[in-house]
Amino acid sequence: MPPHPLTLFKRKQTNNTSPTSVNANLITTDHNHIENKQQQTNMHSNRISSIQKKRYIWICITIATLFALRLLKVQNLKIEQTTIAQDIVSNENESSTNNDHQVVVIVDAPPIQPRVRFIPYPHKTLGSGASVQCQWETRHNIPINDTSTTLLDFTQQSAYTEGFCIPPTLNNTIHIFSSAEAIQCLSSEIQQRDIRVILSGDSYMKQLYIGLADILLSKHISDDKQMRDSQQRKKMLSTARYWMKKRHETNATFPFVQYQCEDECYGKNALDVCSQCISSFSGNTNRSNDVWVVGVGVHTYARAKRQVDIAVQNIQQFLNTEQEHNRTIYVSPPQYFHREDYPTQSINMERLYRGLLPHVAPENAAHPFLDVFELTQSCTMENCTYDGGHRSRYVNRWKAQLLLNMLCEVR
Repeated sequence: MPPHPLTLFKRKQTNNTSPTSVNANLITTDHNHIENKQQQTNMHSNRISSIQKKRYIWICITIATLFALRLLKVQNLKIEQTTIAQDIVSNENESSTNNDHQVVVIVDAPPIQPRVRFIPYPHKTLGSGASVQCQWETRHNIPINDTSTTLLDFTQQSAYTEGFCIPPTLNNTIHIFSSAEAIQCLSSEIQQRDIRVILSGDSYMKQLYIGLADILLSKHISDDKQMRDSQQRKKMLSTARYWMKKRHETNATFPFVQYQCEDECYGKNALDVCSQCISSFSGNTNRSNDVWVVGVGVHTYARAKRQVDIAVQNIQQFLNTEQEHNRTIYVSPPQYFHREDYPTQSINMERLYRGLLPHVAPENAAHPFLDVFELTQSCTMENCTYDGGHRSRYVNRWKAQLLLNMLCEVR
């Protein structure tokens, strides 16, 4: 029996899906898809956030590690600065059973030692005569990749480019000092001892003082103008003395380096007058902290009426007097080129120089000696001298470098 038409209709109607139902299903599906996308996005964001957190944690760990290593290094330094001492406080009742105790005492770190050390009297002997003969040279192309030259200051660069004269016997001894090193060596505050350097004597000593001032002030006074007569020299000396004094008064670490007893030690008076002036300035103590650098050859020779033997004798007596006070470095006269108006001066000044050598260091260590005769003799370039005796500014700066090598030692 066939189904009832109404039943068939209902069955067909039941199996059919309405448009409204289809749309609802699609909306539900899209909503689920969106939720899945959001979940994936959230998971990705959480993953990125997790990576960022891990990076942040690693950065923190790295910083903490570096800080801990730094702290450990400081602690090790403190440990190295401790001393272990026996405990001197003991209990008599427990001395038989207790072991000796050790107490860790933390002490202050020792003061930093300066790189350059001042050498006290009789200072360092550089030599004299043939042992300090040298040839002048310049080095305009200093290799910039050389670690020993990349830190050269103005003073050192000037010495290399203007000219220097190192004897072969002192190749491993001579040091070209920077301005900072020269200051460190002669500074009372840095060296923790009273140091005063005083130059005195004739016109050649004035020029040596100006050369030393150029080094300590790290500049060329008056734009390196040459001193071609006594008036220019006097004016330049006044300028150098002013700036050296002012720098010392305004800077506690700047050394005391002055030019004193100008008239008394020029050589025109008896040399005992010079000794008296030195003593009035420094006192008569046997262990003076002052270093006097004196040169009186040319005018002592003139005062002795150009008799070399008498001039040598006068200088020797002066050095014997100064020996009692351990304070004086004697500077040789320069070499003189022949001049028609002084036909015998060159020969006689060399005789004076040769006559002094047996009485000064290294032959007599009690009489410290700075030999500038040999280096001036080998300076034959046109710009070395303008009158046959007085030298150019760069030559005087090199004399000052040799003086520093007598007074200073680089550690």
